[in-house]
Parts: sequence; C-alpha cells; structure tokens
Amino acid sequence: MPSDIIYQELQNNGGFCAKCDGRQIGEIDIITVGADRLIIESTQIDDKYRDTDLCYNLVKCVVEFARKARRKILCLCPRAQSVFNKYPEFDDVRMIHIVK
Repeated sequence: MPSDIIYQELQNNGGFCAKCDGRQIGEIDIITVGADRLIIESTQIDDKYRDTDLCYNLVKCVVEFARKARRKILCLCPRAQSVFNKYPEFDDVRMIHIVK
C-alpha cells in the first residue's frame, strides 16, 4: 500500500479528497450550514483502500477544518459516523453523539 497519500481541500469548502499517484482514491463531502455547522454528507473510498486509515484521515481533515472555523459537525454518513464513534478525540466538534 503506498504511503504517499495527499489530502486536499475541495473547491468551495465542499470537503476533502485523497490522492495517490495522481489518482483520487477517496473523498469526503461536506455541506456548510449557517455560520457554525458542517454536515458530513458522504464518503467514497476506493475498494483497494477500504481496510486502511483513509476514512479516518478524511474525517480528521474535516475535524481540523471545523476546529479552525469554530464549527460543529453533524454526520449523516454512516462511514464517517463510525469513525466518530471510535475516536472520542473528535467529540469537541461533534454535534450529536450517536452510537450504533
């Protein structure tokens, strides 16, 4: 598994993507709601990278973005929600705590 994965913010604060060898291998889509909230709408991960920490790192990008902007995050995406459930260090920006 290549370790040279680059994470980039999408245009218009629409989320983040992960690229490896110039190819997009993952994306997390966010929606800005008002001045203080973000919604994680969906994540897409290339099948080859499903069992890696790619989703965690994409969620971490959104969390760091939210912290800088002083926003809270609501997860509508089950994959991102499972990352939030596993990592309590993201609780400071989490709007609703749902454990399934």
